[in-house]
Amino acid sequence: MNDLKKFDIATSVTDSLIDLFDTMMSMELILSDEEADEVIDSNRIVGSVSMAGKVLGSIIIQFSEEFSKIVTAAMLGIELDEIEGFEEVKDVVNEVCNIVGGSLKSNFCDAGLICELAPPAFITGTDFKIESVNVDRHESYTFTYQEYKISVIVGVKISEGAEDGQVFNFKQIEPIDTETLQVFDIKSHISKSLIDVFDSMLSMELVMSEDTSASKMADESIAGSVSFIGPLMGSINLIVSRKFSEAITSSMLGMDDDEEVEEEEIKDVISELCNIVGGNLKSKFCDAGMMCELSTPSFTAGSDFIIESKNMARRESFVFHKNGETVYVEIGLSVAERLEKNSDEDDADEDTPESVVSQDDIDALISSQIEKNEKEPEPLPVEPEEEVADEPEDKLDFILDIPLEISVEIGRTRMKISQLLDVARGSVIDFIEVADEPVNILINDILIAKGEVIVEKEKYGVRIKEITSRIERIRAIC
Repeated sequence: MNDLKKFDIATSVTDSLIDLFDTMMSMELILSDEEADEVIDSNRIVGSVSMAGKVLGSIIIQFSEEFSKIVTAAMLGIELDEIEGFEEVKDVVNEVCNIVGGSLKSNFCDAGLICELAPPAFITGTDFKIESVNVDRHESYTFTYQEYKISVIVGVKISEGAEDGQVFNFKQIEPIDTETLQVFDIKSHISKSLIDVFDSMLSMELVMSEDTSASKMADESIAGSVSFIGPLMGSINLIVSRKFSEAITSSMLGMDDDEEVEEEEIKDVISELCNIVGGNLKSKFCDAGMMCELSTPSFTAGSDFIIESKNMARRESFVFHKNGETVYVEIGLSVAERLEKNSDEDDADEDTPESVVSQDDIDALISSQIEKNEKEPEPLPVEPEEEVADEPEDKLDFILDIPLEISVEIGRTRMKISQLLDVARGSVIDFIEVADEPVNILINDILIAKGEVIVEKEKYGVRIKEITSRIERIRAIC
């Protein structure tokens, strides 16, 4: 196993963020020596991306609300007053988190530390502090642009199961049927797990409330969060008042009534509760065929904050009481997009037999036919009409290590396996598209542009005629 202590986190994070702002927003970020925890004291938005696999941890990126709107306008190429709402801001913060997190993940994978990212979570408010806990490396960076600042906090560690091969390969897991997620009995598993933990470890009797509309506590709160990562994605948040968190900590550690509870002790106990409840739920998910790994916990404390995740297929909230104190549980879950997409593409039409044919079977059939034909010519590069002078190649260094497959698609059609086996040299395959329609230009099977085929000096190429929107192109390279 590679030594995480020697891994260059700083270069990956700083290069990707600086190059992102330079290339996509024409903003020159400067790495500062200020402490990340102290740089933003106004309304703010925090994007947090967890990772799991051979390496566990999270990346936390923090903006002031004002600067997040400036970044959004720059990323989308619009004026500040053209921003339609705060959801648009969250979308851009989401992309920043995915790109910076994706760059770090790619570098980890290149070093043999295979991992996967969870969808970003967002924390908004005026008074809170967030950090990763139970990690071996904790690094923070501050960046400035004019009078604005961004802080990035990274906390990571090697998974305990990495050495003995207990971490599963995300790419080899079967996709999840969304119906399985929708019918899964989250309520009973959450209630049993949390009530049992409080009973056996804290000697506290929790009672589940049927009223989930109760407002959050107005006083200072403590939130512990863990993410589920893999074919099943999501997160679970446990939220209690600071007063109750101190009582929980005192009970779990067997402290006397007059002993003062330290902040670090609260973090440890709340994190342990998250690991136990999240771990129990993860086991139930896996038993139901919804495979996932659990991230390290994150810890949020403050008097004014809201935690949320975007694009969750299922959200649940639960409320538990104990002698006037309250425990809030919030959970959001979704099927990983890439696996859900593959599942959709494999759906058969009404003429397709009911038996399921895997993509590997189809690939094998196609390969056997190709081997009978002559060797295909090497693919020709896509030739853009002109170079873009404002985006020199060195500005794209932060994505140069990400492998991408560029392909040009003339058309698509659907065939039965029996029809595919009849394909031979000279066969004609009809596409849905008609002649003279633009061809699709794809990166990793994601449409980024349309163009037309050209022939010059007996060589084929493609002239780009139409490019997808900037935000769609950013998603295409994540």
